[in-house]
Amino acid sequence: MKIKVVEKIMKIIEIVANKEKEGCSLSEISKSLNLKPTTVYSLISTLLSLGYFQKDEKTKKYKISEKLLNIFSPILNRNLLLKVSEPVIKSLAEKIRESVVLGIFHKGERYTIASAKYEGHILNINLNMFEESPCYTTATGRILLSFLSEKDVKEYIKKEGYPGGKWENINNYEKLKKEMEKIRKRKIEIIEKEHTVAIGVPIFGKNGEIVASLGVYLPKVRFKGENREKIINELKKAGEEITLKFGGKYE
Repeated sequence: MKIKVVEKIMKIIEIVANKEKEGCSLSEISKSLNLKPTTVYSLISTLLSLGYFQKDEKTKKYKISEKLLNIFSPILNRNLLLKVSEPVIKSLAEKIRESVVLGIFHKGERYTIASAKYEGHILNINLNMFEESPCYTTATGRILLSFLSEKDVKEYIKKEGYPGGKWENINNYEKLKKEMEKIRKRKIEIIEKEHTVAIGVPIFGKNGEIVASLGVYLPKVRFKGENREKIINELKKAGEEITLKFGGKYE
């Protein structure tokens, strides 16, 4: 019995979601599902009380609420990001013949959600991943952190502390703020260690917000001369391309 109720509720949500702009009336939903208006009204009343639906008092039609949209929007945005990024990531990896990663900041942490790796001269693309890694020690992580709101940055510091030796011996907010301002200005971060190099660039959304960071990592021995310039230029181009495809602007 409970399963049938859930099925009915989900079908109602689907019907109303398909008429997002104009909304859907009680009679329209009843006809679509071949259910009594009283049954539909009871279920819709539950959705209204939970804040998942909203009712236009003029037209008497129902629409999906912001609350319900906010539940699914992170997943939908991530899927859209992966869809528009996949061909760009593949193309970038093939051009520079190095490994590429796509990272996001989600619920206070940095996650890798896609990668393209060269293993034995064979390109392997993985879009089915959600791996956590730190912000302070990764180029993509530093990019993401630098474009977050001050509130989100301070929340991250509260949880992780200051980076110290992980990043320019930063041990207070003023030092961190200066480093993040540098990154925001140049829109790229390069971390060169003894044997490896990591580079990251931002990807922006429609409102100029940071939605992801695209990165490349490789052995330091290959990050020299013309190849260095090629990798940086191609990475920047790819970041701009994904931003544009995602509906954002790269200024």
